[in-house]
Amino acid sequence: MKNPNGYGGISKLPGNRRKPYRVRLTAGWQYQTDGKPLQKYHTLGYYTSRRAALIALADYNKRPYDLNLQHITLGELYNQWYDKHTVRLSRSSRCSFTAAWKKCTDIANEPIKKVKKAQMQAVLDNNQHLSPSVQTRLKTIFNGIFRLALENDLINVDYSRYLEKNATAKQTSRSIFTHSEIKCLWKNLELTLPLADGSRHHYNDVRLVDTVLIMLYSGIRIGELLEIQTVHIDLKKQIIDLHGTKTKAAHRILPLHKDIVPLVAARMHGKYLIETENGQPIIYDTYKKRFFNLLMSTLKMQHKPHDCRHTFISGMDSCGISAGSVILKRIVGHANADVTESYTHKNIRQLLTAINKLKY
Repeated sequence: MKNPNGYGGISKLPGNRRKPYRVRLTAGWQYQTDGKPLQKYHTLGYYTSRRAALIALADYNKRPYDLNLQHITLGELYNQWYDKHTVRLSRSSRCSFTAAWKKCTDIANEPIKKVKKAQMQAVLDNNQHLSPSVQTRLKTIFNGIFRLALENDLINVDYSRYLEKNATAKQTSRSIFTHSEIKCLWKNLELTLPLADGSRHHYNDVRLVDTVLIMLYSGIRIGELLEIQTVHIDLKKQIIDLHGTKTKAAHRILPLHKDIVPLVAARMHGKYLIETENGQPIIYDTYKKRFFNLLMSTLKMQHKPHDCRHTFISGMDSCGISAGSVILKRIVGHANADVTESYTHKNIRQLLTAINKLKY
């Protein structure tokens, strides 16, 4: 039987040894230059039999030795913070924190007691050319790590409190899909793209245009779309029970516009609404870089996935459902929406009536 995570392990060493059974415990993680963690071990001891090794390991876990916490690193605390903080986040949100953490490799192996504000601020400043969201994630990571260190009496001062996000960080521009561009997407609904080169998975003649139209007619976030499981889709009621995790309001009932019901129905054969040929979900970076960007280039458009959401909100506003209305906030999952009301047959009909007013 496999030991629980963090319990320790036993291995039998090769050769003719007097004590061939080694007991090891995870001592931490060494972050390499590419951001990948390399596990470090502490050897508890060597034993003549597996039984003796099991007893020693069990005794250790009953009464753990006093660890030398003064040498615990920023990276080791990040692992603890990440496991606790991201457990309820979506896959795309977890990936965004992992990507942000890779910007911290220069100080990941520093003992937490030696990490000062200047080192963390340098990480923020060195990435000022990226979007404000990256700086926000970096600051969230540092805040979380230092809060954890304070809770465990590893430090006396929380230097992360004094970090400043760079005001010159690149602002993300949004553009609205034009009516002619949306007509072009419908016209090219059966367009296939060869997407094998450069990806870890092999995709043959992928049809993608329908996923863009689904976003344009629903306002769904790309991260939410990529995580939809078909079991949560009710085609008869024309709704999706959306298990979003970005905000409390992100968990909501999403009405399906009548024009995209056939598009959704055509993708109901697998576990995920959008998946690889092997039935695996597609992560955001793969979708954007291997799918969406190539499609935009092929159709000579200049958009980002989130432009679909902005186009939807603008389109609904033009059709009489204002951006500030409660019903639109509930559809798109804005954090300030009234989410206390349960979804009854009546208000589901109201959602469907509202979304079907959209005409591009």
